[in-house]
Amino acid sequence: MPGNHQFGGDWTEKKLTKVRKYLPAYTTALKNTPFKLMYIDAFAGTGYRTSKNDASALRQLLEFPEFDDLAKGSARLALEVEPAFDRYVFIEKNRRKLARLREMAAEYPHLNDRVEFKLADANKAICDLCGETNWTRWRAVVFLDPYGTQVDWSTVEAIARTNSIDLWYLFPSGMGLGRMLTKSGEIDPTWEARLNTLLGTTEWRDVFYETIDEPTLFDERGTSRHRTYDEDRAAKFILKRMRQIFAGVGRPALPLRNSKGTCMYHLVFACGNPRAKSLALRIAEHILKD
Repeated sequence: MPGNHQFGGDWTEKKLTKVRKYLPAYTTALKNTPFKLMYIDAFAGTGYRTSKNDASALRQLLEFPEFDDLAKGSARLALEVEPAFDRYVFIEKNRRKLARLREMAAEYPHLNDRVEFKLADANKAICDLCGETNWTRWRAVVFLDPYGTQVDWSTVEAIARTNSIDLWYLFPSGMGLGRMLTKSGEIDPTWEARLNTLLGTTEWRDVFYETIDEPTLFDERGTSRHRTYDEDRAAKFILKRMRQIFAGVGRPALPLRNSKGTCMYHLVFACGNPRAKSLALRIAEHILKD
């Protein structure tokens, strides 16, 4: 299908599998509570994910019986959840992709009055939703699935402050962080500002680099910066940051790798509601480890 998202490899399928398992467990667990349930999908795209060419798609279809489910984007998966959510909010700032998303959602006419589309920047739209919603009546799942480093830490903080949202966050450890942290430690000011916004702190400089004393040409003492970044250190860092603001954070941060074995993202789960964290973490951690 023209204009569809493309698979990034097994890691794309893996993240969708985790989300697909969590959402019905979530709505089932809360179906007899007084709360209304909302699903919020940032960077919702078109609602589809397809392979790079039809031959590849056919080969995958023949080899994997569950390909049809795995190929669906998170938006479609959410619309198929039973029990259903009371409200679906799909956020996409690309007008063409949002139009495709509307077409896909129209395949579920019984949910028409529950689905809302926002042509907006994901950070602003989520912060607005967090501030406008009456969280004494609502509970929500947010899926942050950026293409890179677009998510601001202030957005993650806004989600945590509600004390009512379960968050699945595709953190760009390798896709963004690993590529922006240069070996020399000399980072373009624009990249440095983006890292500060992504992580909400400047502590990353001391976590992912170390200063080493070295003799100079004239036998004087000098210093140099050496990169200490690796995927384990990235996972520990984001989990620590999340634990500072959420009631509970799932372990592990699941590494998602491309076909070459390179870690592209870490899938992270966090629960904002202190009263619900035990059940939420038990479900999420089982899924993350499965």
